[in-house]
Formats: sequence, structure tokens, C-alpha cells
Amino acid sequence: MKAPLDTGAGNSECQFCGRHVTRRFARVFGDEDDVAHRCLACDSTFRVQNGSAAGLDVEHPDPAENPNRNRGPRVGAPVRTDGGNR
Repeated sequence: MKAPLDTGAGNSECQFCGRHVTRRFARVFGDEDDVAHRCLACDSTFRVQNGSAAGLDVEHPDPAENPNRNRGPRVGAPVRTDGGNR
């Protein structure tokens, strides 16, 4: 038996940066309407886990105001392909 398709309308993009977010991410971390206000591409894991994706103010430095607070391959930083050797 096949699982029914999820046909419910859902906002599948971050309201802050416009990147794609899954419906599950929006349901788990977003607001009561399953809207993600921030995502892991534009905010830190700590802030998302503490409510920034739901639109809440979080008392922790915001990567939008402090750009070096959220660096890594997820946000487009260069990925080394030489195994770490220079």
C-alpha cells in the first residue's frame, strides 16, 4: 500500500533568505503556521533550535549582523577537495 501524498500547501522557502526548506523543517522549527522565518543557511543551529526559525527573538549573536558567526559548507563556504593538504 502506498503512502498518501502530502498535498497540503506549505511554504517551502525561508522567509529571510529565500532558500528552500523542507516541509518537515518548517513544521518542526517554524511557527504555528509551519512557516520558517530563518533556516540553517542563514542562521546558526543554536538560534534555529531556540526559536529563530519560528520568528522568535533569540539572545545570541545573529549571523546576519555578525557574518563570521555562521561559516561552513552548508552556507557556501569553499570546500577543500585536496584532503586538507596545502
